[in-house]
Amino acid sequence: MTGSVSRRRVLQVLSAAGIAGGLPMGGQTAKPAKMAQVARAPRPVKEVRAVWIHPEQHIAKDERQGRLDVKAMVDRFARANFNLLLPWTVSGYLAALDHVEYRKDHPTAAWDWLGVLVDEASKAGMDVDMWYAFTDYREVGSPEFNPALGGSREWMAKRLDEVVPGQTLMKMDATRVENVCPQHFGARAWMQAQLERAIARYPGLHGLHIEEPGYGQRGYCVCELCQRVFLELHGRKLIEVLDTQVAEDFRTIGTSAFMEEIRERLAKAHPQMVLSTNGGFDWRHDRIRGRDWGRWGQTGWLRYYVPQVYVSEMSTFREQLALTMSDIGLSCPVYAGMAIDSTSGKNTIQQIAAQIDAAREMGAPGVALFHGAAFTDEHLEVLRGGVFRRPA
Repeated sequence: MTGSVSRRRVLQVLSAAGIAGGLPMGGQTAKPAKMAQVARAPRPVKEVRAVWIHPEQHIAKDERQGRLDVKAMVDRFARANFNLLLPWTVSGYLAALDHVEYRKDHPTAAWDWLGVLVDEASKAGMDVDMWYAFTDYREVGSPEFNPALGGSREWMAKRLDEVVPGQTLMKMDATRVENVCPQHFGARAWMQAQLERAIARYPGLHGLHIEEPGYGQRGYCVCELCQRVFLELHGRKLIEVLDTQVAEDFRTIGTSAFMEEIRERLAKAHPQMVLSTNGGFDWRHDRIRGRDWGRWGQTGWLRYYVPQVYVSEMSTFREQLALTMSDIGLSCPVYAGMAIDSTSGKNTIQQIAAQIDAAREMGAPGVALFHGAAFTDEHLEVLRGGVFRRPA
């Protein structure tokens, strides 16, 4: 028999099957099955004060000066009583540690700024969670797409207008960006192996912090694999329904698979390490781009989540942070993300301090500030003399 089955009929079949499966021989009522306990991530033992930093962009290429720059970067945040650094680390840098051809774009890999930072942070009593993206922030020459390094160009995500020129299904950004399509098992395995090498290289790492796990733009992904599998699953062409909820659900398969696979890997081999991520404040909106952190947080996969509440108005800040905490706060610690300078706008240091106080009042066990280079020494003095005047 061919053709689609209605939702009502599916529910009828499932209900009948459930009733039949729940009755033992003789028609006696079975005892209800015991629900599995949902895991809950523990709250931190002290307030977390994190800052996202971009060392590779703000230190000297020369080893002698670069090492001094890294130490100075760590020391200035340690003096202001921060206790967690989130250093931006791209796959090209990690590849450059072992492959000289990538050092043209990542010259500091020759002396390994990340290793220096982990060591300096340890001396200063600070934790380091490596900040890494597994979908967005790629280039054509990224190592994931290099067959000589075990990568594949087939893993490159395709945008709708590449496959359907002149498409009218949705409005998209003028500039296309490169992404990895996480629906490919091979791509996920390649990146997890790269992360495993990084963990072995930096035993002092506290955790992995995954940047916005999904697509930064609309219109992804319609690569050959996505189109073929979606057609087999739904009997419809993905390119015709990309802006629908069923396609949204499909997009989360690969991102959730990556998070579950890396979570299991850490639990088995590196149980001391924490896994975290960041994104918007509203899980429902983020799912449009494959970011299913609402599910990951509610099921205890994450040790913390950071909503980027990059606003100035205090009532809006409270409202957005409250939504995230309501969605996942019982199962996953929520660290309030705030920005003194971002593409969403700017805040004064006084506004940041007020937001930190508000986050504490609302019960957030930590905060994460964006971004390190935007904070002047005067800004850090305000924090150290006020909301961070005592060590956590």
